[in-house]
Amino acid sequence: MIVSSSTAQTVQTSQEITIDDLKPNINYAQSDPFYQPVREKAGWALLSSAVIPGSGQAANKKWVRAGLYFLAEAVMVGVYLKGSHDARVEERRYKRFANNNWSVVNYAQWLVEYHEQNNLSNSHINDLEQHIEGKTADYNPESDWSKVDIELLRNVERNTPFVYPEHIGNNFSHVMPDYGSQQYYELISKYYQYGPGWNDFTAQYQLNWDGSGMPDNFILGARLANDFNDSYRLAGNMVSFLILNHIISAFDAFLTVKIKNRKLETETNLLNPHRTFTLKFHF
Repeated sequence: MIVSSSTAQTVQTSQEITIDDLKPNINYAQSDPFYQPVREKAGWALLSSAVIPGSGQAANKKWVRAGLYFLAEAVMVGVYLKGSHDARVEERRYKRFANNNWSVVNYAQWLVEYHEQNNLSNSHINDLEQHIEGKTADYNPESDWSKVDIELLRNVERNTPFVYPEHIGNNFSHVMPDYGSQQYYELISKYYQYGPGWNDFTAQYQLNWDGSGMPDNFILGARLANDFNDSYRLAGNMVSFLILNHIISAFDAFLTVKIKNRKLETETNLLNPHRTFTLKFHF
């Protein structure tokens, strides 16, 4: 059999392999978007919105609900950041005010006078009197706290009763916390027994139930402390609301995909004449 040169050349050419033949044949126009699993799988939608509220709804083109979750997240994050910042600023302001206007030396001296004026017995009061004799308040915490034996002061407090205009009550409810502690700054502007430590306290040796004898700085300190506590509470509430927003958005996305899949399955069965109509519920 004789093969012509033109035929051989045709066969050889048809068998040649080019670089283009080695490239994968991918139809990019028909490739699924990266968020396709969030559209089709309820679990993925739940996870997506749990991480970023509204993302599962956006992937499923529920734009209004997605926008609401995104907006709620942004607002609550903003409120949290502002509340936290305001709380820190207000707390520093209150601590500066307290450091400049309250002294443990004043408080210790008042305790000695309080026992004398009310003729109270206390096994530790003489030691405290001798310990603070001749000392004055500098309204410098480092200096003032070095002048008072805090353990001795606490022993006096544990054995000191409240003396009211009408009667003598139970012993003091608190003892002096360590300087600089959160409890220290809370107590000195909250409980009347520490009112005498403020520099504008006027000499009085009976405490009123309603706090009417408290000095202006005690009242102002309480207001400043309440301001930063309110800001901290606001920030804390925002954290709780943020968590709630993530949870609600996650379950909303989960149900959105579940309902959509159930609807598609029902419509498919209705449009297929070769199948008996079935309605399936997936949980």
